[in-house]
Amino acid sequence: MTYIEDTVKEKDLLNDDRISRYMQGKMDVDEESAFIEELKKDEDLRSLAIAQARLVKGMKQADNELKDAFRQADEQTIKRIATKVTGSKRHYAQWLAIAASILFVVFIGFKSYDYYDTTSLGRLHANDFPMSSIIRGDSNADVEEELTTLFNNVAEGKDLDNTTSRLATLWELAKQDTYNDYTDYAPYIGWNLAIGYLRKYEKAKAKDILEEMEKMYPEETTMGNKVRILRKKI
Repeated sequence: MTYIEDTVKEKDLLNDDRISRYMQGKMDVDEESAFIEELKKDEDLRSLAIAQARLVKGMKQADNELKDAFRQADEQTIKRIATKVTGSKRHYAQWLAIAASILFVVFIGFKSYDYYDTTSLGRLHANDFPMSSIIRGDSNADVEEELTTLFNNVAEGKDLDNTTSRLATLWELAKQDTYNDYTDYAPYIGWNLAIGYLRKYEKAKAKDILEEMEKMYPEETTMGNKVRILRKKI
């Protein structure tokens, strides 16, 4: 392989990796903005990204019966089908390898789309309740400063492990019967905790928080309505 071919191959691999990280929401804000600008200018990169996006979307929309069949099929079932299709048992090993490869691709494709879909939901709803719109002005300044930092971290996808850990602690504190500095911010703490979990691809934890919030905030309230809409999307 020539130097030029090696260079082209390395570039393609790099672009595949960048597109994959972009689709999975793994880029930080600055890198994502720069990548989007590059997509606008580079037609080849844009075409590649569109092709990958269509592939992932197509896999997501694949026939459910086929998907279930792959998930449920055990080795004996595959052997049985292979024998019937090939007419000879000696071919089933090769067919098994092909089937396993298809199953792997389908599984990875769905997982990749699911990851992108989940983290994208987190990004989409991260700014639904910006801190600037919920500051009371007559509460503890240190509390407001901390919450501003935590909520911004969620919106920007920064330090999510530590951020969700702290928000989980504040969520429990804010729900206490005894009034405290975090009580009035409880719905926004819960919301940002759920969003933080979505951005970390921790769907089960996000659902738990949202289901808990559904019981606390009626459907006719702004927060209650938002919570129910988001939970149905997950």
